[in-house]
Amino acid sequence: MTSSSSPAVILVTGGSGLVGSALKHVIDTEPIGSRFGRRTKEEKWVFLSGSKDGDLRELDQTLKVFEKYKPTHVIHLAALVGGLFANMKHNATFLRDNMKINENVLWASKVHNCQKVISCLSTCVFPDKVTYPIDESMVHDGPPHLSNFGYAHAKRMVDVQNQSVGFPSKTSSTLKAC
Repeated sequence: MTSSSSPAVILVTGGSGLVGSALKHVIDTEPIGSRFGRRTKEEKWVFLSGSKDGDLRELDQTLKVFEKYKPTHVIHLAALVGGLFANMKHNATFLRDNMKINENVLWASKVHNCQKVISCLSTCVFPDKVTYPIDESMVHDGPPHLSNFGYAHAKRMVDVQNQSVGFPSKTSSTLKAC
């Protein structure tokens, strides 16, 4: 439940991606009140699927999505993704589009006073030259591999953007997969 006793509305961007679809499966199959499932029957989960719900690269469309669903919590997983060759050929596009998505989702979360925002990074954000084992403190310790340069830098910036948007303490978090 939210602080005003209204049911929580959890908006998952990137709901049809690898992590989003796995999360949806867990939410749909785990019993209410279980460690990994819904906490209450009233809790509402919204999984955005591609740009059919709105193009998150566009602020006006992102704000409309937030107005429609009125999320209290956001799990930000959305990204423009591609294979190795697409990343190498279109570095600037992956950087620009993912920066727009991140900025718009985080800004809309702030405008709509979301109680909690969790953003997820990718393993490709880690430096190309690094000592193993790696941990989350090493994300910004050097440039990522050139094959993912634009995408990796945009995903790294989610960490910076979470800190700079001005959410109250403990409101935004970045999940850094190792």
